[in-house]
This record gives sequence, structure tokens and C-alpha cells, in this order.
Amino acid sequence: MEDSYDSAAKWSDSTSPYNMVSWSLLQPDSSDTDLSRFNLGSSDEFVGGNDKAESVSRSHRLAEKRRRDRINSHLSALRKLVPDSDKLDKASLLERVIEQVKELKQNAKESPIFQDLPTEADEVIVLPETITTNDFKPDTIIFKTSFCCPDQTEAIPEIVGVLTKFQLEAIKAEIICVGGRMRINFILKETITTATSAKALKQSLCAALNRITSLTSSSSSSVCRIRSKRQRWFLSSNYS
Repeated sequence: MEDSYDSAAKWSDSTSPYNMVSWSLLQPDSSDTDLSRFNLGSSDEFVGGNDKAESVSRSHRLAEKRRRDRINSHLSALRKLVPDSDKLDKASLLERVIEQVKELKQNAKESPIFQDLPTEADEVIVLPETITTNDFKPDTIIFKTSFCCPDQTEAIPEIVGVLTKFQLEAIKAEIICVGGRMRINFILKETITTATSAKALKQSLCAALNRITSLTSSSSSSVCRIRSKRQRWFLSSNYS
């Protein structure tokens, strides 16, 4: 028995690092009993992380529900506009809507009511015509002109400059602005007999059109250089 006690004492007095740690943990008054030095963390941190993950998940589910509700609301509105669409699935409904929009757009192009509306393409049309009415001198030449360009304030001064150059007078003029585009239809006659050719007039108007479109491009590029998202959105909505 004495030999066993001696061996136990020797084991407890061993300088082995493992034995020193084990012996120190058994001492009630030892300062090493504070387990926080092992950085095991606390259960509160795990609980907080779970709450945060649950909050993020809940926000994501609510946002997804709002998105689905918005889509379903718009689809319901489309069903009311498209006849016989109650039994169509979503893909078939959208296909039917696309077909109807294309059909309406084609009908608008063919309708005489919309022929004078500005198109998406920049264009200049000059048609000379000889008139013999009592309101004008015999064989008076007039020019029926159409000018389609972006809706910019610089368009009018550019056109006036061309008319002044050729000494032309506008008998009739109308301006139509829709969706950021502008069409100017006017009838021109010479103030003096200068034998203005339709080709020369069209070339000058095309040059004015190029200057207007270049100003539009430079304005758009200046908007892109603005770094603020709010400023980019505000200015782009004005230029569109």
C-alpha cells in the first residue's frame, strides 16, 4: 500500500506538462479555473447569430411575397385587357399580349391619324411642288418639308438658320412632340427668286440634323459622367 501511495505522489509531482495541467484543474483556489481563457465563447453569441439569420430569412420571404403579389396583380390586369384569357397560363397570356401590342402598333402606322407622329428614326424629307393658284405667282415652287429629330431646343434655331440661308419663308408649320421625339412639318416658299434646289435644301437640313443629334449624344454622355445615382436618374429621365 505504501508503494502505491508513493507512486501516486510521484505521479502528482511529475513535471510532465499534461500532469501539471490536470493537477492545476483539481485545485479549487487556482486562478486557472477561469475557463474563459480558452476562448470557448458563450451561448449568447450563438443565440444572437441565429436570431439575425432568422430575421434575414424572414425579410427575404416577405420581399419575395411582395414581388409575387405584384406580378400576380399585373397579370390579373392583363387578363382584363385581353379577351378570352381566363384559362390561359402565364406564358400564353404574355404571348397573346405581345401579339396584340404588335397588331396595335402596325394599325397605328397605317392609320392616317398617326402618320404625322414623329418616328424613332431621324429623317429629312423635302418634296418640291409647283402651284398655280391665285394666291401665288404663276409657277411658284414650294417645298413640303418634314424634319424628324430628337426633341431638343436647338432644333428650331438650326432650322431657322437654314431657312434664312436660302431666303425661304414658312407658309405653314406644325410641330408634334411625342416621347422625346419631334417632327416639324412645314411648307416653304422663296421670298425672292433664287431657284433653290430641293437637293441643296435637303443637304443643309441634314447637316442641321447631324448637329442636333451630336448635341443630344454629348448631353447623354455628360449624364453618364455624373457619379451620383440620384443625379443620373433625374437627368436621364429628363433626356429620355
